[in-house]
Amino acid sequence: MDQLFLEILDMSLLSSYVIIVVICARMLLKKQSKIFSYILWAVVFFRLIIPFSFESIFSLIPRRIQGLQAEITYSNQAGIHTGVQINEAALVSHGILESGTVSNHSLMDTWITIFTVMWMIGIVALFVYSIVSMRRLYAQLKDAKWVSDNIYESNTIRTPFVLGWFKPRIYLPVALLEKERKYILIHEQIHIKRYDPIFKAAAFFILCIHWFNPFVWIAFWLMSEDMELSCDESVLKKMGPEIKKDYSISLLSLSVGKKIIGGHPLAFGEDNIKGRIMNILNYKKPAFWIVIVAILAVTLLFFGLLSNPKVKPLTVTEYAEQYIQEEVDAFESAEWSEFKIVETKITKLEKLAEFDEILSEPVEIWSLEYRLKPDDIDKVSLAGGMNAVDGWLTEDSSMGKPMLVFKHKGDSVEYLGCMRSGESDFTTIAGQETALQIFFEEMKLLPYETYSGEHIIVKFPLSTGETCQLLLSQPIVQGDSGIWCVERWMDGNGNLYYETPRTEKSQKEYYRELQQEKENGKLSYLSEPLQVALHFINGELRQFVSIDDLKAQYSVKAEDFIETPESQYIGYISKFEINKYSKSSFHLDQIEWLTADNDAERLNKLGVNPQDLPNGYYIYNPNHYPMFCQVTEETSYYVIKQGSTALQSVTLEEFLKHLKSFSGSAPPFHVVTKDGYVQSISEQYMP
Repeated sequence: MDQLFLEILDMSLLSSYVIIVVICARMLLKKQSKIFSYILWAVVFFRLIIPFSFESIFSLIPRRIQGLQAEITYSNQAGIHTGVQINEAALVSHGILESGTVSNHSLMDTWITIFTVMWMIGIVALFVYSIVSMRRLYAQLKDAKWVSDNIYESNTIRTPFVLGWFKPRIYLPVALLEKERKYILIHEQIHIKRYDPIFKAAAFFILCIHWFNPFVWIAFWLMSEDMELSCDESVLKKMGPEIKKDYSISLLSLSVGKKIIGGHPLAFGEDNIKGRIMNILNYKKPAFWIVIVAILAVTLLFFGLLSNPKVKPLTVTEYAEQYIQEEVDAFESAEWSEFKIVETKITKLEKLAEFDEILSEPVEIWSLEYRLKPDDIDKVSLAGGMNAVDGWLTEDSSMGKPMLVFKHKGDSVEYLGCMRSGESDFTTIAGQETALQIFFEEMKLLPYETYSGEHIIVKFPLSTGETCQLLLSQPIVQGDSGIWCVERWMDGNGNLYYETPRTEKSQKEYYRELQQEKENGKLSYLSEPLQVALHFINGELRQFVSIDDLKAQYSVKAEDFIETPESQYIGYISKFEINKYSKSSFHLDQIEWLTADNDAERLNKLGVNPQDLPNGYYIYNPNHYPMFCQVTEETSYYVIKQGSTALQSVTLEEFLKHLKSFSGSAPPFHVVTKDGYVQSISEQYMP
């Protein structure tokens, strides 16, 4: 939905310009027939609902107005697309980031999501209001009496109107004068003949989508006004100018005195009665040559606003130069910058790889190297991986060299963004594929899965007690005959790691060969997902667990994997400090809580006889370095109060008071963490 909102925002910005131009044209056409102004609103609503158009050299659309959605999407990449997506809460908890530090990428995503939700709430509110209003109107008309054809009379309405889209009805107040009745019926029949009820309903639907844009509200009101003015003029053309006075009197007597918010009904006496009467009294049939000139002007303006400007597609080199200029602007606008870049040059621009199957269009990676010459190299502070050669700054950064990503669109290329050579292994095809997978997932051009089909999530513990999880997929064949692979894994702090097979071939070719070997009777364990998971954990991660330690979730969606696993610990709490760090924190000295009933095998390994436990439990403390933990406002606390064996929920203040109440050693506590922070603390009952 975020991407849809950005597209709507893009169209709304472009349409605001079109609305302003149409309003100006409307003023110039003030003395002409209002049908010309009414027609021009069609291009506005086309721009508001259709995200594409044709190109023309006669376009009146400025180039700078186009592409807001693309600019937001690509700038939102923040220039970093690592194989590890870092969870910021975890970085804060480990002291790597200061409290309150949030990346531009996350902040932009958050605001876009907030605005998207607000946008959807506004749409629903307008639709609900419109539906409720229509239901009330229909209830008001339930006693209306049929007169003839599609004409009805009601004693509960003050002004005539048309109601209905595909089989519209004309509703009239009772006791109308015969002369008034004639004018009104012609007016409403013209509305029906021109399909005005459908057009206004469509305009209101578009207004609901773009409710946040005040220009669209103005366009809706002015279009409705031009609709009525042009309809009045059509009545005069049909019945002659001699009815001006009587028609104006009818309009005045049947005025409702207010605008109708919504796409229905089309009311004869809606607001702007003064303007309509003035237009009726001043109306003169225009000369033929004036009509021809007006038609030509409106036609040119219509197609000028409907078409997009012809844009000469940029080459890869021109995109690279544009990228370098953006880097120069970033250098010179930085607060710490005391130098200016006086010259730039590209030293290397080379296509590294091309892939045809990642997106619907071919994708290319280009390696870029360049030099920036500052006016005074001595004023440059080389930091963040920056480097200088012979007085020139290089393209190097702490994350490596820029890797530009392009997408083919016909005979031209479209720049999608920049990766960095230090973020992934660009020396192999498989590594390049992984880098692009990450890149396009962040751009929301690909789903959060490398391979579609069935997935399995496998949770497992690290030696530290932290719970991690793997996402397993079938890369070649689905079902019982297909092999499984680990495509990515996540630690307990929410850090995401993408797995790249060690091969010089593409990932598809690599797994296709493994699939063939399995079908030939080799590597049979690849068809067993838990064995694949165990092989990866023991071999790749060097974490020695047994298959009994693995907890599998079958037939899951890839989106389920995004949820960070919870890690559970037990130990002694010490040094609980409230104000020392950005969040309250404590140290946890981890232990093993072993019982004779459940942990006999572990007790025997430790040389402890399960029968020699007087209280039924044994605490094994391997004397690890204490674990640093941070709590949040959402952390839950549970304690066992004196004389009870049940856990009771308490506040942080009550928990600290309870912790201090132990004169000797305090009992151990169960601690649950997620995304780098403590979710809950629960006291262990001591028999």
